[in-house]
Amino acid sequence: MEPTCKISAFRAVLVALILLAGHRLHAATMDSAEAWGPILTVAGPADDVTLAEAELALRDTFTLQGVQGVAARRADGGFDWDDQGPRDDPEWAWFFNRHSYFPFMWQAYARTQDERFPEFIFATLDDWIVRHPAPGRFSFSAAWRPLEAARRIIDSWSLVYLKLGDHPQFTAERRARFLASVHAHGEQLRHHHALAGNHRITEMLALAQLSLVFKTDRDAGEWLSYSLAQLDQSYADQVYPDGTHKELSAHYQRVVALIYQRLLTLLDAAGRHDLADTWRPRVRTLWAYLAVAMKPDHGNPLNNDSDQENVARLLRDNAPDLAEPTPPVSHWLPYAGQAVFRSRDALSGDALWAFFDAGPRGTDHDHADRLHLSLSVGTRDFLVDNGRYTYARGAWRDYFAGPTGHNVVLFDGQGADQGPKAVGAPDSLGRFFRHEDLEIAYGDTSFSTAENARAGDWRRLVIHVRSQGWIVVDRIAAFQPAMLSTLWHWDPVCDAIPADLITGQIIRHGAGSLRLQVATSSSGGDWQVVRGAKHPVQGWSSDRFNFKTPASCTLYTQRVARPVTNVWLISPNDERPLENALDVVFAPDGQMVIRARYAKTDVELRLDPENPEGTLSVSSR
Repeated sequence: MEPTCKISAFRAVLVALILLAGHRLHAATMDSAEAWGPILTVAGPADDVTLAEAELALRDTFTLQGVQGVAARRADGGFDWDDQGPRDDPEWAWFFNRHSYFPFMWQAYARTQDERFPEFIFATLDDWIVRHPAPGRFSFSAAWRPLEAARRIIDSWSLVYLKLGDHPQFTAERRARFLASVHAHGEQLRHHHALAGNHRITEMLALAQLSLVFKTDRDAGEWLSYSLAQLDQSYADQVYPDGTHKELSAHYQRVVALIYQRLLTLLDAAGRHDLADTWRPRVRTLWAYLAVAMKPDHGNPLNNDSDQENVARLLRDNAPDLAEPTPPVSHWLPYAGQAVFRSRDALSGDALWAFFDAGPRGTDHDHADRLHLSLSVGTRDFLVDNGRYTYARGAWRDYFAGPTGHNVVLFDGQGADQGPKAVGAPDSLGRFFRHEDLEIAYGDTSFSTAENARAGDWRRLVIHVRSQGWIVVDRIAAFQPAMLSTLWHWDPVCDAIPADLITGQIIRHGAGSLRLQVATSSSGGDWQVVRGAKHPVQGWSSDRFNFKTPASCTLYTQRVARPVTNVWLISPNDERPLENALDVVFAPDGQMVIRARYAKTDVELRLDPENPEGTLSVSSR
């Protein structure tokens, strides 16, 4: 049977199981908090840090997405649920309406038996429920954006019901009001959910969880059948065969993987191991992407809107077999158009890792990062993607999501065309091949200006010389005079020593270092290092939302009026005072000979960037 037939047959079986499961699952006799324990987002009594957070919450002080502030109250004493917090950011209002502080309030109560904590929870619920009847339509409000409704059910309201359902303060009147609002949540999620993206997946998981935890609701069976079918369709719509979620963000890959992992937990807790078993291979595929992309320090590339995560811990908790150490093998993800290069440095034994993005931009949360390269040596990051920092419109968002925040080439200050948001076939945009001890990935894009829809073409080749380092070839065919700027962004810890055209630049990161050197077919260029500039924004990095720090950026600028090729040597742990570590002969027909001296090996490559697979030859000594 052909692979496509296997996939179709698999989905047919899964859909049949879903249709049979909907009205059976909600009838499972799983009423206790102990039975549903695995789905709760907290495990036990508070530690000292959590207890301190709960005490602050009693004084209306909350930390949301790393930002601490005092929640505003209305004149009548209730919370102002539309207040946007200390930074006037809608994200604050959305997160405040998720009631994400309820779990640690319960943990504080479990530890202390202090009645102030459940009293706060129930009083807050009273206020929120009375102020927020369901709109009965799609809403983008702080209270009823579907994602917030989903997160309330997943992270806080289920816990309140299961852990405090018998508490004396949860009176019959409060219970009736609470369950009526739960039903309203079910109706909202069933009829007014997002139509795509990680939001739809999260919202359908919430509807499934609501159907199972609050299974006596008259509509629970229908909600469950609907949510399971939507989760199946969302996976088919949003996950490439190579395992990447189509938003192409490591952060949202994690979000989606955790949601589907939670689906497995829900199904197992409800006793439907048969249905859970049909999902396990697909959920594992989501985790496998993170295992492939994981850096040597167990973190992740900050592609598109991402924060730094502990990938190794996520794998240990959810896919432990993928957390085991593996040989340093490079991977090509043909739909995502991402190459992950791995080997071990011949000189130091450090793990060498690089991430090259030659694929589609992503269906959401996308950045202008086409042909960006990130690179690490051992546990030290050198070339980085600068993260997301904020979703608020303005100069900071433009920088972190735009081309100036990435390791790319600018054409008269403008970024390249970012290509389609998604692709329907493998190798649609980028290519990858191996040749002896080399691994090569490449991709193409173009530049436009107000006067010229096609002002230039750009091809970037990333050549991994296994156990030695990298060579990056940028071939820019400029169809008009232009100023080219090549940007290299460094980890905030890195010390970028000033460079010159002869010896290049040495980048130090603690005890490690990296040599960056260029040979160009043009008359040369100018080096500049920028760090922490605000006008315009340049030289900043953010490894988690709402936090930024100054970081060095090397800019290499050159004025061109015709096609130009820049060849970059990247050599780890190499501070030798060499003036001839890189030598390139550029032939008139586009062919080139690259001689690169690494710490342990000299490499000579011959290739034409326009036809690398057909012309490459290599020798080393």
